[in-house]
Amino acid sequence: MSSTARQTAPHEVPPGTRLVLYACLPASLGEAADHSVASAQRYVDDAGWETVETYVDRAAPFESRVLCAGWHNALAVVEQGRAAGIVTPLLVMLGHLEEDRSNLAAWQVRTGALITTPWAVVDAAKATAPRRSAA
Repeated sequence: MSSTARQTAPHEVPPGTRLVLYACLPASLGEAADHSVASAQRYVDDAGWETVETYVDRAAPFESRVLCAGWHNALAVVEQGRAAGIVTPLLVMLGHLEEDRSNLAAWQVRTGALITTPWAVVDAAKATAPRRSAA
């Protein structure tokens, strides 16, 4: 199994798709980091998708997501079928550590959830996980 989550390109996500917006922002930057959440929301709006929930953790982006309540809430929304996946300003916000990346990749394979960012890069060779339909 790959330890890398597969990002879904915008053209692969149909209008009306319901997504969770998740960001992990450094607490040290305060409100200066909030522009990334607003930018991701504009990305969702421009694509014609729907944000069902927004979760923002204030934590060091390069530390584990294990203790981040917003992260667990975002995963739960997808697992409950209320959203087809997660949109995030940067993929690194979903996990920088190898353990987090492996857990994310396994979760994505298990749930079929999509993950997209405003700058999604798709590696078609690793596109093996089924895609969750729009919730």
